[in-house]
Amino acid sequence: MTKTITAYLATAGVAALMSLGAATASLADELTDAQIIGIYSQVNSFDIETALLGELMGASDEVRAIGKMVSADHSGVRAAVHDIAEEIGVEPVLPPARIGAARDHDATILALRDLDGAAFDAAYLRHEVAFHQAAIEAVEQLLIPETESDVLKAHFEAVLPAFYHHLEMNMAAAETLNISIEQ
Repeated sequence: MTKTITAYLATAGVAALMSLGAATASLADELTDAQIIGIYSQVNSFDIETALLGELMGASDEVRAIGKMVSADHSGVRAAVHDIAEEIGVEPVLPPARIGAARDHDATILALRDLDGAAFDAAYLRHEVAFHQAAIEAVEQLLIPETESDVLKAHFEAVLPAFYHHLEMNMAAAETLNISIEQ
């Protein structure tokens, strides 16, 4: 069962973020900054929830520390983007296509909660590596090019190094714990 859950998390569990790219690409000409902020806030909320789970359920010190760092960092990012929304005078809007992403995220959380010990750590790290890879790709290839606001664009450019840092930390923890990220 653990292998099935781990395989699920490696594919469908990251769908919540990866669908950001697909949804954004298909709506690229129609997305407003309000929608971009809504999607970005949703994705940050997803990672905050996942990171809190890592902090609480991680078997290793590495996973618990990463969970604590990531939840704090993404909470700050989410607060900053809401401040930007207020500054540029937009109300964040979540496109209806993002309902599926929320369902995928809920399934990821439920699947992770069914694990414990080393199995949890492995599934968590695999998820976080894939999540941050997809986040970096979405920010670089979709959000930065599509946003109209220079302030929002500057924010995306400013947070990219932190997203890369999270990716590196998760990959380093996987290596330390002898966890293969590849499925």
